[in-house]
Amino acid sequence: MLSRPVRALIVGLLAAALAGGIAWTGALDRFEAFTVDERFAVRGSDGPPPDVLIVEIDDAAYNRLGFPFPRRLHARAIEALLAAGARRIAYDVQFSEPSSRAADDRALLRAARDPRVVFGVADLARDGRPLVMPELARAADGRVGQVLFPVDEDGVWRRMSGSFHGLPHFATLAAGGSPATPERPIDYAGPQDTVEHVAFLDLLRGEVDPALVRGRIVVVGATAQALQDFHPTPFGGQTSGAEINANAIQTILDDYPLRDAPGALLVLLLLAGGLLAPLATTLPGSPMRALLRALGVGVLGVAALLGGAQLAFAAGTIVPIAAPLLALLFGTTGAVALTYAVEVRAQRRLRTELERFVAPAVASELLTRDQPLDSRRVEATVLFCDLRGFTTLSEQLEAEQVIALLNRYLELVSTAVLDRGGTVVSYQGDGVMAVFGAPLPQPDHAARALAAAEAILDEALPAFNRWSAERGLLAPEAALSAGVGLNSGPLMAGVIGSERRVEYAAVGDVTNVAARLQALGRELPGRLFVAAATIEALGDPKAAERLERHGEVRLKGRREPVTVWVGR
Repeated sequence: MLSRPVRALIVGLLAAALAGGIAWTGALDRFEAFTVDERFAVRGSDGPPPDVLIVEIDDAAYNRLGFPFPRRLHARAIEALLAAGARRIAYDVQFSEPSSRAADDRALLRAARDPRVVFGVADLARDGRPLVMPELARAADGRVGQVLFPVDEDGVWRRMSGSFHGLPHFATLAAGGSPATPERPIDYAGPQDTVEHVAFLDLLRGEVDPALVRGRIVVVGATAQALQDFHPTPFGGQTSGAEINANAIQTILDDYPLRDAPGALLVLLLLAGGLLAPLATTLPGSPMRALLRALGVGVLGVAALLGGAQLAFAAGTIVPIAAPLLALLFGTTGAVALTYAVEVRAQRRLRTELERFVAPAVASELLTRDQPLDSRRVEATVLFCDLRGFTTLSEQLEAEQVIALLNRYLELVSTAVLDRGGTVVSYQGDGVMAVFGAPLPQPDHAARALAAAEAILDEALPAFNRWSAERGLLAPEAALSAGVGLNSGPLMAGVIGSERRVEYAAVGDVTNVAARLQALGRELPGRLFVAAATIEALGDPKAAERLERHGEVRLKGRREPVTVWVGR
């Protein structure tokens, strides 16, 4: 099976590649545009842009003058703005053909000759030329620009370029920008009516303060509802064409404050988004912790991406977030799914196996380690328990009955061990070996082992005899007894075996002595035999008050005698 780091790398790279591929198809463009709109909303408005002013042909002018109204009024408006000191006039009214009043047209043409006046046009002739009366085109001398903007799939006007449909853009001419400027974002100051504006009628009446006009680029355009020159922008709702052009002009004057992030940043964000959660699973810890860590890091990654993108937006960079968010989603989902499928399920199976010979709490702690059952030297107490008379009894019973008796006995003894934090090391026929203090250290291992031994003799064994008698497998007067041996000291505990089969073991002289003590029941009266080392490890004389000091005993295979305490 692949290691965690290798799996994490594969999942992360696949997540980044998949998100990048989807982004390349354009499937995320609308969502990306939506996120940009939200960044505008979060940033809000800093107030009206300083260098532009709108003279609006509003509902009042439309109702009072009609539309189109006499062109001499347009000429008067241009002259009034120039007299007030306008830096440039961007006249967003299309004059497609001569009017019925030649004098009015001549007045407009005279005003159009001023190099500070720029005219806008939305329609083009079949040959691609702006659809504007020829006399005005000559008078304006190349100062006629396209007022329309590129429209995104959702119909929103978000971007501009130096030229559009083969013409220099209206905003480019008004702001003195370069027609060769590539497509860039419009830095909208806010929604409709954010740009400072005055009424067309007020301008004609001479009621506009020249201080409002002086030094500014003035956009003259329609805001009357009947003229229908409104379009959706990132701030939502409908914004007049004049206001959009005013924002575009200010954007050019400010040297395009909003810039698209370089493509290399998108690649880095895709890789970061795809790898973040998978790499979090490679840190030390259990599979469940790795799974929760991946989820947590994924959520933090989303927050960091959104927060960072907003900060970058405030600083003038539009960071792409749709594809990185998708990479984060894919990476987090993949990391969680793979961790669950490969490690969490495997850990559950391992937990089930561990809980067969260690307490559930011990199993939980073991599973948090990278090498839960590594061999090491520990201070522990070993318990051996053997059922006396079982061999003779088994000769009188059927094989199925023997197995049933043995399973019931081993279950009761194992429960007494596990309930006190011990580890069932092995079953040896009707014998049980257990260790306290391994695989996890237990300062009170001796007390736990003694408590388990007493529970085996005083609770488990009587329960076993009653169960056997109730089923007719054992006569009440033929109740079985048991012998238990305890010894404490240093030993090696851990996994031993071959590549094909392993088991947990507790090896050392301590184990050998405990096994010999359990067998003393065949020579000495008593059921519980405890070595002096265990009595010392108890540390509390009262803990052994049910035991009697028997004295020194020579055990088979040992030169030195062992001092033994006996429990009846």
